[in-house]
Amino acid sequence: MFILLMYGALLAVPLWAIAVVVKLISVVAPGRRPDWARDLLLWSVGAAAAAAVIVYVIGLGLVQWDASEAESGAGSSPAVPCRSLPPGTLDRLAGHEPSYVPLGFDCLLDGGRTVAASGPYGRLNALTAAFGLTAVLALIAVGFLDEYRARAQRKPGRTGEGLKASPTE
Repeated sequence: MFILLMYGALLAVPLWAIAVVVKLISVVAPGRRPDWARDLLLWSVGAAAAAAVIVYVIGLGLVQWDASEAESGAGSSPAVPCRSLPPGTLDRLAGHEPSYVPLGFDCLLDGGRTVAASGPYGRLNALTAAFGLTAVLALIAVGFLDEYRARAQRKPGRTGEGLKASPTE
């Protein structure tokens, strides 16, 4: 199931990239609205969250692909990600264990020890975390921006409140 979702996510990557480029062009183009900064931050929250989901779904598909490939067919043992282990460690290989949270693929050695298999899982976990953290920080920035604007409008002199006519007028 995750493999099918991975294909959908792979198809979504170019669409996401095109959307980001179009949004950047619209920000640079003249004639934008006066509240474009807040809208850009909100849009960035959505784009970063979408990127985190896309990267994680691709990782889920890769983990399931490796697990499925290791459990069926001729030449499936040892699992492909475990084949890059050093020869001494490869001889003690007893099995494998996929991990979906966080993304990973562990090679089980006799004696109960596990060794992380080679693959892009560390980079995918880092990218997912980076995009997720970016989305959260941008959302916090939107909150700060809204609070700053609300306080600036409440200050006397900005909205006409607190202004008194001088006695000479």
